Amino acid sequence: MLDISSNPNEVAIIVAFTFLIAGVVKGIIGIGLPTTAITIMTFFVSPILALGLNLVPMTVANIWQFSKSDDPKQIISKYKYFAISLVVCILISSFYAEKIGDDFVRLIFAIAVLSFVCLQVFGFNFKMKPKQDIFWQGGLGTMGGLIGGVASIWAVPVTMYLLMKNVKPKHFVDASGFLITIGCIPVSIGYITTGIFYPSMFVFGALGSVTAIMGFQLGEKLRNKINAKTFKNLLLAFFSLAALKMIIETLIKFNFFKLF
Repeated sequence: MLDISSNPNEVAIIVAFTFLIAGVVKGIIGIGLPTTAITIMTFFVSPILALGLNLVPMTVANIWQFSKSDDPKQIISKYKYFAISLVVCILISSFYAEKIGDDFVRLIFAIAVLSFVCLQVFGFNFKMKPKQDIFWQGGLGTMGGLIGGVASIWAVPVTMYLLMKNVKPKHFVDASGFLITIGCIPVSIGYITTGIFYPSMFVFGALGSVTAIMGFQLGEKLRNKINAKTFKNLLLAFFSLAALKMIIETLIKFNFFKLF
C-alpha cells in the first residue's frame, strides 16, 4: 500500500484520477462520489488513508452540487430532521473510525457498498405516508450517521429515504447534495480530531477537489447523452466486485478461512 510520506507523487496521481472519475459518476447520477472514490483508492492505499483523502473533495463537490439546487432554503427546511440526526450520529461515530482500524473500516465500508448495490438492483418500492415523514427522517438519519462516521459513506440511508418519498430526479440531486454536505461538517471534526485527516493531506484534497468538480461538470453534460441505465449497471458491477474483494481480504486477515 502507498503512503503520502513515501510516495507523494504516486498518491497525487491516484487522487487526481480517482476524483475525476468519481466526479463524473456524481454528475451523471447525483450520488456516489465517496463510494466511487474510496472504492478505487482502497486498491492503492489503506482504508483509513482513503477516508482522510476523501474528506476535502467530498465536501467541496457536495457544496458545489447543493449550491446549484433550485431552492436551497426549502430543501434545508424540508429535511432538517434528517440532517440533525445525521449530524449528531456522525459526530459520535466519526471518533471511532481510527480506533477500530483499517480492517474493520474496510469491512464496514464493503457491507455499506453492497447494501447500496442491492438497493439499486432490487429496487425499494416502500412508500412512506406523509405523517410518517419525521419518523423516517430521524430513523434513517441515525442509521446514516452511524455508518457515515466510520466509513465516510451515508448514501444508502439517504437514497432509501428519498426513494420512499418518490421524489423527482432533480429534487433527488438537490436533497442528496444537502444531506451529504451537512454530514461533512461533523465527519470533518471527528477525522481532524482523531488524526485521520492531517494538514499534509490538504494539498491532495485540494487537487482531488479540482478534478472532482471537473468530473462533475463533465458528468452533468453526459447525463442526457449516454445510456444512464447501462452506465449505472456497470458501476454497480464494479462496486460489487470491489466490495467482495475488500470482504475477502478482511476475512483472510482474520484467518476466517482457517476455521474450515
